[in-house]
Amino acid sequence: MSADSLATVRDFLGVELPLGSALAEARAAALATGLKGDLTPTSLVSFSSTGVVALIGPLPSALETAEALGELPGCVVVATDGGTPGATETREVNGRSVPIVFGRPSTIEGFLGKFSITIAREGQDIDLAKSMALPTGYIDVVLDLSREPVLTYEVLPAGYFAPKGDNDAMLAACESVANMRGQFEKPRYVMYNPDICAHGARGVAGCRRCLDVCPADALHSIGEKISVETHLCQGMGSCASACPTGALSYAYPNRADQLNRLRRTIAHFREHAKLAPTLLFYGGDDGPQEITACLSQAPESVIPWRLEELGSVGPELWLSAIAYGARAIILAKTQNTPASVSNEIAREIQQVNALLDGLGWSDRLITMMDMNEGRPLPLGAQSADDQLKTMRVATYAGLEEKRAVLRASIDHLINEADNVPAVIQLPKGTPLGEVQVDKSKCTLCMGCVAVCPAGAILDNKERPCLSFIEWNCVQCGLCENTCPEKAISLQARLLTDSNARMGRRVLNEEEPFKCLDCGKPFTTQSMISRMEEKLSGHRMFQGEGLRKLKLCEDCRVKEMFKA
Repeated sequence: MSADSLATVRDFLGVELPLGSALAEARAAALATGLKGDLTPTSLVSFSSTGVVALIGPLPSALETAEALGELPGCVVVATDGGTPGATETREVNGRSVPIVFGRPSTIEGFLGKFSITIAREGQDIDLAKSMALPTGYIDVVLDLSREPVLTYEVLPAGYFAPKGDNDAMLAACESVANMRGQFEKPRYVMYNPDICAHGARGVAGCRRCLDVCPADALHSIGEKISVETHLCQGMGSCASACPTGALSYAYPNRADQLNRLRRTIAHFREHAKLAPTLLFYGGDDGPQEITACLSQAPESVIPWRLEELGSVGPELWLSAIAYGARAIILAKTQNTPASVSNEIAREIQQVNALLDGLGWSDRLITMMDMNEGRPLPLGAQSADDQLKTMRVATYAGLEEKRAVLRASIDHLINEADNVPAVIQLPKGTPLGEVQVDKSKCTLCMGCVAVCPAGAILDNKERPCLSFIEWNCVQCGLCENTCPEKAISLQARLLTDSNARMGRRVLNEEEPFKCLDCGKPFTTQSMISRMEEKLSGHRMFQGEGLRKLKLCEDCRVKEMFKA
């Protein structure tokens, strides 16, 4: 291998790859081949900071830190003790007057260059930056010295530091704070397509998986859609992995680029090493020492693969890697992996392994391990090798649409499996499954059709008929929450017959009820029966009044104006 190829591999992995044996050389060559070509660029998110720092904490600690930081463009101390809340004074620090405001902040919102801090003063919340008449109207950087910081997100905003009494973290924070002045950029990690979002529709709440797993509080509900605050997003990626429709997608690298790189790497290794590789996924800059130690002890058939973050890839990519010929996938978490991210990964692993188990794989192919525990890699059972020897590997190119990738991987694995059952039951919450309709309750009001974000539930313009395409269903729950008769329930599962999965089948249908006067079909008999039942005690619908329910809209108007 050339020095340039080795440098490319080293830069990608962030660690030195052990070399020496023929198998190790084949692994390095496979990575070099897979990494060829440029990634699709993403847009950038910009920050602008003048360097004004707010130090929050006990007054002695804050003044000591202000002195240690030396000359800053601007500094304000928010003293959480030692004075009357809301009171102000100034102290000389390094020959400069430093304003001090007493009291614990009520709220802190924002990010590098744009923090808003509110302090209670005489029963009112005062914006700190505006009360100080700062030119930008914002605090640029926050160094929170409190043992219990104001912000408690798992992933803190850019420009907010909370050492929590850790000396090493404190030194690193002070070094960073001193350089937080100027223009900064980062990639836009996540893209959002509201057209296929299943968060809500017509005032009904649906999916909120992304909101539940974001460790940075970068996602918020805005009615029936969500908003993504790109300045708060740190690229953890669990939102894109959890999103059932693909409305949220990871942008750098995007899904297509990631798949193409993995496909080329796996194919090259299998061809030259005559082995199926195990993939070791790890995130960002986490645990380089742990990864290096792991690789020094792991078989050379283990291919390390650095992700932007561990949660940035999900089931469709894992399944594709198996379809491309990987023996197993290990996701390596460290102490820096947010709990919400590792919990989401664990949930998705359970779902994917249930699917693979249903297809006859005798071992759990997708696993997560804690790199800090120093345990041997869970490489999987020999039976996985036996299956891979006879399986044709997939060759489909990288696709960007999430459900298309998921379908391609599942179809390939089904086609290569033996003795496949007709149905594989999956854990609740898996974004695959059916909608079940209780015909005795359903009135064919079509409310479920109106809210379905994925085109899974459909009506018929010619007659009262509710039909369903199972593959399109993402189990978001909008239809179930919308149904006024509580006639709908969800069942996570996979139909292994592609035609049955993709075909349109009837869930409920009736003969239309025809207007008593003009004979025009306008509703269903079950709807009329339900209305009669609910309105039978109403004084306006006694005797002939009930007849009005059986008239179409036009005839009902005519009835009102009869002499």
